[in-house]
Amino acid sequence: MAILQNKNILITGLLSSRSIAYGIARAMHREGAQLAFSYQGERIKDRVVELAAEFDSKLVLPCDVASDGEIDALFTELRKHWGGLDGIIHSIAFAPREALAGDYLNSVSREAFRIAHDVSSYSFAALAKAGLPMMQSRNAALLTLTYLGAERSFPNYNVMGLAKASLEANVRYMAQS
Repeated sequence: MAILQNKNILITGLLSSRSIAYGIARAMHREGAQLAFSYQGERIKDRVVELAAEFDSKLVLPCDVASDGEIDALFTELRKHWGGLDGIIHSIAFAPREALAGDYLNSVSREAFRIAHDVSSYSFAALAKAGLPMMQSRNAALLTLTYLGAERSFPNYNVMGLAKASLEANVRYMAQS
């Protein structure tokens, strides 16, 4: 028996067959999971729908993780299809391009800092919080992705390193909840 048989998993951040989210989806599908995918913006919807079809999923839903309303709408729609949720895969990170080039102090701005932390870190907590009612009593799992730039500085990673450090702290605090 496949180890994820009858498990419902939401995957965020699928953009291409080269995405880490794609590899995760492939492994989970191979192990029997039922998958749902979210996408941010109509521009990438068709691409995500096409990729989701590779995993026998027609459950492809819009969600801009910078919007609490869209996160709530995502889980409202998921509840219409699934009675429960067994996992959330958070494969999302973003910072404005100008914040990822050159010297840190010359590239950082209040707005870039806010966006990087909102999309790359806070969104994980927001998705977990909104999904919690569907995950209760299911031994569900949360998974996110980080990078060594959370612990060490790397050229041009800049504000994203801070956002990944925030994401890692997020994980530690969620583990206590």
